Amino acid sequence: MTLDLVALCERQPDAGMTLAAMRACGAELRVNTIERGGLVQLCSPDERPLVTVEGPRLVQVPGEVQRLLGVTDAPHPTWWVEAKAVSTDPEAPRIARRFTAALLSLTGGVSWSSR
Repeated sequence: MTLDLVALCERQPDAGMTLAAMRACGAELRVNTIERGGLVQLCSPDERPLVTVEGPRLVQVPGEVQRLLGVTDAPHPTWWVEAKAVSTDPEAPRIARRFTAALLSLTGGVSWSSR
């Protein structure tokens, strides 16, 4: 089972913020873009995908984050950035959590986790 993390960002994450959050996960990780850059993967040095990050989406509907995730303290509006860690590597959840925490340190906001 994958670990899903959602960063509910107060400020819109730009490319520089996203790259900085990825760098915070470890210098040994590689970055791979797929689907015309809409998805970015953090990969092991041998190119195995560990975490897939979706680009930010603006959520403007009041109560939508609470309805979908049960989160009551998310900023409104919020920028939703989802990170999915693969279940086949024990390091992947740690990397996904580190990415989410680093991104939120730059944008403000709160996170949600599937476990």
